[in-house]
Amino acid sequence: MSNFLNKSSFVLKNKQTYLKVYLAVSRKTNQALAIKVLKKDAVKQRKEVDNVMSERNVLVKSLNHPFLCKLHFSFQSTTKLYFVLDYINGGELFYHIQRERVFTETRTRFYAAQIASALGYLHSENIIYRDLKPENILLDSKGYAILTDFGLCKQNSASQSTTLTFCGTPEVSLYTHKLKFFKILFINGTWS
Repeated sequence: MSNFLNKSSFVLKNKQTYLKVYLAVSRKTNQALAIKVLKKDAVKQRKEVDNVMSERNVLVKSLNHPFLCKLHFSFQSTTKLYFVLDYINGGELFYHIQRERVFTETRTRFYAAQIASALGYLHSENIIYRDLKPENILLDSKGYAILTDFGLCKQNSASQSTTLTFCGTPEVSLYTHKLKFFKILFINGTWS
């Protein structure tokens, strides 16, 4: 086996405008890993630099919780940023909601408890997770919910009860703060 890696060493799992996610296998541990590759120019052009740095800073804190995606390491080239993360192979919760339409109450509680546990842990680390949606929750091979995408997180929030920045998914941001998040999901039909 060659010690050099090239594009054919990886499998493309997800492709978006400015990022790609590849499946790789560690030669040292034989563990499946996800490599998130972001184009620096596109990150700057989309004004996502702060979000990408926030995500990296949250991940670099060596978060140790079973329901949070872990960063193994990160590096960069002159044109790209690379995050080497846990590979979570069960798909987005959003996909499962669309496919199955209705979950049993037991299964819903199962996911809700895991998400609440992950959010509670982040809060204990003074991190506010501000992008909770089914697309940012992945299921692992055993069916556990894993929180991903830390780009909109607010760090060092212990001294503040609220944040002053406006962020979030555009369709959710259109609603006033008086509406409850889960009412929005029912209005849009996501979980109805």
